Amino acid sequence: MEEPKQETTPQLRGLYSKVKISVRSLNIIIVVLVALLVACMAYGIAKGGFRVSFDTQGGTVVESQVRMHGELLEKMEPPTREGFEFDGWYLDPGGTVPWDTDTDTVTESMTLYAKWKEKNG
Repeated sequence: MEEPKQETTPQLRGLYSKVKISVRSLNIIIVVLVALLVACMAYGIAKGGFRVSFDTQGGTVVESQVRMHGELLEKMEPPTREGFEFDGWYLDPGGTVPWDTDTDTVTESMTLYAKWKEKNG
């Protein structure tokens, strides 16, 4: 008489083969991470979004804007400055990291800096 064959559990291989954590623990971790994400979103909504300030570095005043995460800035008139031409908004006062108002979206409160180039003549 033959002995019944025992079913074997396949061995895990690959990236998670050495992970020793229970499904319950993973569920707890997922719930905590989702709760943190919801809390962060609620905080952003309650706070009213992110404030974007504009330092015109000697130019005319540009009012700050409050935007939600992932939104574009509202269209605005560029600042003016006697003897200079406006050369765009930048993330740094030295004007080395440009901000594209048509494509860059707000992800935090920040200050954008005007860059100027002298007019010829």
